[in-house]
Amino acid sequence: MSNLRVFLRRTVWSQRAKWSRTAFIALAAGFVPAACGAESPVQSAGLDTQVAQAAQPAPPPAISSPYGAYLAGLVARGNGDLDAATDYMLQALRYDPDNPEVLFPALQLAAATGRQEDAAGLSARVLEREPQHSLATLILAVEAARTGDMDKADELLAGLPQRNFDQVLVPMLRAWVQTGQGDPDGGLETLSVLKGDRGASVLYGLHAALIGEVAGRPEQAAQEYEALLSSAGRPTLRLTWLAGSFFERHGQRERALALYREFVGSTVGSDILLPMLERAERGDDSPAEVSAATDGMAEVLFNLAGLLSQEQADDAALVYLHQALVLRPDFIMAKVLLGEILQKQGRSRAAIAAYRQVPQGSPFGWIVSLRIADELQQMGDNEAALSELDRLAAERPDAYEPMMRKGNLLRIEERFDEAVVAYDEAVARIERGGEIGPHHWSLLYFRGIALERADQWERAEADFKHALGLKPEQPYVMNYLAYSWVEKKQNLDEAEAMLERAVKLRPRDGYIVDSLGWVYYRLGRYEEAVTQLERAVELRPQDPTINDHLGDAFWQVGRKHEARFQWHRALSLDPEEDQIPVIEKKIEDGITTPPEDI
Repeated sequence: MSNLRVFLRRTVWSQRAKWSRTAFIALAAGFVPAACGAESPVQSAGLDTQVAQAAQPAPPPAISSPYGAYLAGLVARGNGDLDAATDYMLQALRYDPDNPEVLFPALQLAAATGRQEDAAGLSARVLEREPQHSLATLILAVEAARTGDMDKADELLAGLPQRNFDQVLVPMLRAWVQTGQGDPDGGLETLSVLKGDRGASVLYGLHAALIGEVAGRPEQAAQEYEALLSSAGRPTLRLTWLAGSFFERHGQRERALALYREFVGSTVGSDILLPMLERAERGDDSPAEVSAATDGMAEVLFNLAGLLSQEQADDAALVYLHQALVLRPDFIMAKVLLGEILQKQGRSRAAIAAYRQVPQGSPFGWIVSLRIADELQQMGDNEAALSELDRLAAERPDAYEPMMRKGNLLRIEERFDEAVVAYDEAVARIERGGEIGPHHWSLLYFRGIALERADQWERAEADFKHALGLKPEQPYVMNYLAYSWVEKKQNLDEAEAMLERAVKLRPRDGYIVDSLGWVYYRLGRYEEAVTQLERAVELRPQDPTINDHLGDAFWQVGRKHEARFQWHRALSLDPEEDQIPVIEKKIEDGITTPPEDI
């Protein structure tokens, strides 16, 4: 792990008292979201008015008690509802405007939800009480830079002590502020404190290159980019994007083409740069991502938001993203990362609103459209999700992802025949453009499930075997295939061996352990079945089928009271409707059918 990553991990964990944290998609090393390559803007008041109105639900009802509003804010924040938490904290602050226990969290929440006007007003009040408050200083420095007052921005940033996260943030922002003041040499000198750090040197090199181009020094910028590319191994999406675009603008189109071609096709999702490659091949203009000091400051905030997200400090990352979008409202990658974090936090409506601000014609337009469909499904609006996927499938007749996702949605809805049709089309689209590859194993696995549930076992079995050929010993595929064999009383010895291997690979997966227990049951090895099924119930205590299986095994070893207890428990856990009378009969009569006939 790089020195910067170690430092960030240490300082980010120290922020726990200031920011709540949630899990997040891992980001690529350095300064770019990995998810941006995998599918993998804001006015002065934060997120622009249209997004803010769409993203934020109706405010919660007013609470007449300041203490009640404060407690409601804490509860909402603990539940991950940052929008409601912000509303409640602002309500509490109106009752008790000078209480720092309310003022400080209100500022943090306003900043994390992109309410820039509230955040700026609260920041001024916070600095009256704590002149070196990092977040308040950052917000007012961003406001100063946005309005063109670089002197004020520099004065604010210079007053912050260089500790914790500010050791990285402040030199980078000040370097751009000084560049905006007409002193790029001073900016590079300020930035140079990061040069000696093995991890931060990547950020130094990137921003030194960007400052060089903004300052009209393309030779210096080219040197920095080449040094970064030579040391990067496989360049990240963001480095490839920025360096390639620079080479296009400065007479090195072949260099840019080589860079794009090396990146495109290197991993799943790397074809996100195809539009840039096609533009370079045509010789069209490549606009600069960073053309002014405020753009550079936005890039800094975006880069650090990515690092914070990598350390799962998502609320802190949201603060930096919203500030980046204040400075650069059209920052597409920041909008994508914003949507990713909101999506991961389960804030579907806000995530959709953020994603809808990404232009359809951008390299990210396709990705975010797929994610919008995912979030519509998450919100329970399956018909809207299906409509979106159909639109995308028609838009790109050669792309299989919309049809695969449509199949997944229909399968989850138990519309298995329709799911098979969608999966068949997804496979056909792949085969029209090439052949099924190892990364398509999950498509065959999901189609196999739909086929099995649609009573097309021969095709389902072929898909499961094909998936295992592409992804040998994939435990979930082995589990489904072996369990199906057990249910059909086929290949029991092979099913046993396959499930024993799957359990070794996934020893804490209750469903796989249950399958192994059930094959032992089918083979009449009841004591072994009980051992595995008891463990499966421990791992998945709320699953009705696993509890039912354990009841059956208990009955066969003479533990009949425990068997009836497990069957009663299975009934209480909402089993499949056709299993209810079967379980009720067992409770009444016990198991009267020989196991081999069940």
